[in-house]
Amino acid sequence: MWKVAMSEEVGKAVQSVLERVKQAAARRPKTLPAVPPRLVAVSKTKPPEMIVEAYRQGQRNFGENYVNELVDKASDPVILESCPEIKWHFIGHLQKNNVNKLLGVPNLFLVETIDSAKLADRVNSSWQRLRGASSQRLKVMVQVNTSGEQNKHGLPPEETVNTVQHIVSQCSGLHFSGLMTIGRYGYDLTLGPNPDFQMLLSRRQEVCDSLKLPMEDVELSMGMSTDFEHAIEVGATNVRVGSIIFGNREYPNSALNTPNPSPLPSPAPSPEKTSKTVSEDAAKKMHHLTVSEH
Repeated sequence: MWKVAMSEEVGKAVQSVLERVKQAAARRPKTLPAVPPRLVAVSKTKPPEMIVEAYRQGQRNFGENYVNELVDKASDPVILESCPEIKWHFIGHLQKNNVNKLLGVPNLFLVETIDSAKLADRVNSSWQRLRGASSQRLKVMVQVNTSGEQNKHGLPPEETVNTVQHIVSQCSGLHFSGLMTIGRYGYDLTLGPNPDFQMLLSRRQEVCDSLKLPMEDVELSMGMSTDFEHAIEVGATNVRVGSIIFGNREYPNSALNTPNPSPLPSPAPSPEKTSKTVSEDAAKKMHHLTVSEH
């Protein structure tokens, strides 16, 4: 069956990526914090069976871009039974009207995309109301738009320190874990280090200097399937890898959807993600990866 074959491929891919993560970390300069990189397997549009197979290979951190899809998967009986120690990362744009739904997700580990003080306030108040004042603080990252592209979400870089300071001082239900960026797709590394990653490094330095935070306590989430090794080499502690683990993503409007679709329907990309999807596909083509023709 296709699912069996696909599961075997997922297992091999996870092991391959973990080895590449390990090797990239060994190439980091000794001046960087010695924080082992965390691999987040981005499973959007993929069925629970693939997540379970990656989990069986030792993978624990999984990322989703859409609140509704994360809610469905995190509550799926197969995942709840087979993956008791799963850690969910939300890595998509978070709208305020979806905050309560997101925070009800079982095993929610980290929200990587806080992009304003107002959103931080909403998440903080909702977390305390839903989970109780005595609950463990919710880990969050602040998303920075390092590339300055209008189709990317995130704070303007110059607002990073003030937003982090607001979370640390005013949001008692949240634990500030680090900074996250998407960056420009398809950057040519032969031109030198990715400037978007360098921007995030410099913003972390400013945050640590201004707020007297140890650098090893401020993570950097940057790097995806096409550039995660470079990201780790320059300091990423959290990389978000999807297509090289699970295969190219399939959306309902794809002309080449699998003939045996999974029981879990793939959600259509939200409007704010449409341009991101197009950019991502373009980047994949540039890296000679196979993408479905639309």
